[in-house]
Amino acid sequence: MINNKETLMSFRAKLQKVIGSIQSSYSVQAVSSGMMMLLPVMMVGSIVAVLNSLNIESYQALLVATGLKSAFKVASVVTMNVISLYVVVAIAYKMAELHKKDGILAALMGLMAFLFITPMKTNGIAAIDLLYVGSRGMIVAMLVGLFATRFYIFLLNRKLTIKMPDSVPDFVSKSFSSLIPAFIIAVVFALINALVGLTEFDNVHNLIYSIIQVPLQGLGASLAAALLIVFLAEFLWFFGIHGSMATSAILYALFYPFDIANLEAFQAGQALPFIVTMTFINAQKGPRYLALSILLVRCKSQQMKSLGKIGFIPGCFGISEPYKFGLPMVLNPILFLPLIFAGTINVGLSYFATLIGIIPRVNGMPLPTAGTPEIIKGFMIGGWQMAIWHVVLLVVAMLVYFPFVRYMDRQKLSIEQAATEK
Repeated sequence: MINNKETLMSFRAKLQKVIGSIQSSYSVQAVSSGMMMLLPVMMVGSIVAVLNSLNIESYQALLVATGLKSAFKVASVVTMNVISLYVVVAIAYKMAELHKKDGILAALMGLMAFLFITPMKTNGIAAIDLLYVGSRGMIVAMLVGLFATRFYIFLLNRKLTIKMPDSVPDFVSKSFSSLIPAFIIAVVFALINALVGLTEFDNVHNLIYSIIQVPLQGLGASLAAALLIVFLAEFLWFFGIHGSMATSAILYALFYPFDIANLEAFQAGQALPFIVTMTFINAQKGPRYLALSILLVRCKSQQMKSLGKIGFIPGCFGISEPYKFGLPMVLNPILFLPLIFAGTINVGLSYFATLIGIIPRVNGMPLPTAGTPEIIKGFMIGGWQMAIWHVVLLVVAMLVYFPFVRYMDRQKLSIEQAATEK
């Protein structure tokens, strides 16, 4: 038993070291934190999409009569339809911040580099083609945000700057110090754009879309990818590693563009293209901690019942830490199976329920992983059908956890009774 425990602790230490090194990567941190910065923009676009799409004839007539229909259309354009512009700015800013450089200037460099490789329509009026700055351009925006900023930082570190006297105000000095890097970045990305323009792809966006984004979409849109990412997150939690944080960069890079594509289709009144999205994975794991709360409150052991009462409100909002470290679920072999499989089973069931039309595809509305009330979360991403489905997922999660919680309850009750008799 001691050897098994020592082996488990040794494996945990090695796993934490590997995951820690991945999480400490500046690129991973920049993508994760940069994409999180977009939540306000995404929420504005999502709410506007919902308000604009309510299929009530009198309501739609009111929107047209008051001019709100046009206003909602503008709001959609400046949020969801140009989301890649926000992506490149946010990631470039965070990357520079991690390197202790000026984030605003880095964000401007990243945006400039992105625009250099983005096709523009020039039929009389120069205009950015929205095809390349919406969901389709997100992978390019992520890559440019990372590499253009890295290149900018490299140039700064090599002292390829204009040094101003100390008497010059700081903001002026920073601007001049970025002049040479800005010219070099402009030349490099203009050259890249020109060279790719000589190929069959015509532009960088088409190149990246063809060789990276399409294969990623094929991988990310699959049930296997969804189940793997859920399994991995919960497996890491068992060893005390924050699974959601560890997998966040994968979710944002691989699945977030699918949410944007679904939301764009939802706004346009078109069929939603993807089943598996980041919102789908996060939401369809279901209210499993609310399920656990309900079971714990009904336990006979005072310890487990008390923990259920303490964690009930957090559980209603999808917050699991009271149970992860209170029961505990971390390094607890009794709860290993339900920890791993409660969310995985719910995601699998949700996929097939969507595939056969029991529930709609998620509309792409971004929701915080924790903090949105369960059941209401389902209503927000898929209407009343999804809300009812989340009640079903609640029951499923209770069935998964029940035998293991019951076994632990008997153990704890036996210990409490033995202590009382003494």
